[in-house]
Amino acid sequence: MKFTILGSSGFIGSALSSHLKSQQIECVDLDLRTEEISDKSLGHVIYAIGEPNFKEKPIQSIDAHVLKLEKFLEKANFESFLYLSSTRIYYGSTSTDEDSSLLVNPLKFDNLYNISKIMGEAICNLSHKQNVRIVRLSNVTGKNFDTNIFLSSIIYDAITNKEIILKTKLDSKRDYILLEDVVKILPKISMFGKSKIYNVAYGKNLKNREIVEKIKEITGCTYKVEKNAKDYSYQPISIQKIQNEFNFNPTSSILTKLNEIITAFQKNKI
Repeated sequence: MKFTILGSSGFIGSALSSHLKSQQIECVDLDLRTEEISDKSLGHVIYAIGEPNFKEKPIQSIDAHVLKLEKFLEKANFESFLYLSSTRIYYGSTSTDEDSSLLVNPLKFDNLYNISKIMGEAICNLSHKQNVRIVRLSNVTGKNFDTNIFLSSIIYDAITNKEIILKTKLDSKRDYILLEDVVKILPKISMFGKSKIYNVAYGKNLKNREIVEKIKEITGCTYKVEKNAKDYSYQPISIQKIQNEFNFNPTSSILTKLNEIITAFQKNKI
């Protein structure tokens, strides 16, 4: 059994690579920028290449989510292929099961990330190769120090400024899943998945209010909400398919891990 991780320098890719190697599973960290792929048997490939900071790097997002993907699928030889998409693409939808119709508006710049992920999914679905699957990840949470990410940014502010300033309302809500749950289920989907698309999420939403109150309790910071803050909320993400097929049960809410995550931030002194 062999895995190849694309995007192994990123938050999810690096953790996935470490997890597989800790299980004594052969795992190759492949860099598409420098390594040839057409002459290699790659085993089970997980595509974790991404650019979360799409507002500042829109072209890089399209390249990561679409262009590199298309070139790879055209040339690569693999046993299975798993593309990491995002549950963000459900924003504005009333249903979040994997067969739901999706809503995007190309006139809105904020939709660029979702459009690029949907295009990546379309390329996977149009691929003539076998065992190409898609996972839509919710907000993966752990010791991620990238302050372009919402949770990381407010933890950073709580530690360095002693104040969180929210640009979204306290009742805004979304789904968060722990990194440790993600790295355990992705290899199983790669090898044994029977469906084309899976949601990987906690299955319940957390409000901003619950998160900032917990951070306040731990750090002693204050918080306030900007006057023109918007509501940014999702419907709860359906995880029925992955529960039925893999008996998937997330270990715990991120609230139970915030103390550990904040301690890691403090030690890194970002």
